[in-house]
Amino acid sequence: MAEDIKNQEELNDDEIMVLVDDDGQEVEFHHIATLDYKDEWYIYLQPLDLGEMDEDEMLIFKIEADEEGNDLFMPVEDEDLLDKLYEEYLKECDLQDGE
Repeated sequence: MAEDIKNQEELNDDEIMVLVDDDGQEVEFHHIATLDYKDEWYIYLQPLDLGEMDEDEMLIFKIEADEEGNDLFMPVEDEDLLDKLYEEYLKECDLQDGE
């Protein structure tokens, strides 16, 4: 399932963004982080309506582009990659805490 950004603008931590899912439904997310990992960009998001998710969980999407150059957010489903991306996020948090 691919999700694409509805209103693209400069993103800062804790910003709210609206994505449109494959069914055309708008879903609001907190933007947690956007990080580069091995020359690929990933965005870390948490839905405003957590549903069955815990408060400390987030979703990670790989940022790709469609034929027109629009951003597409592809969910990362590989468990090993998710673990590595989460570790990368924790490293970035530690770096920011050290500043």
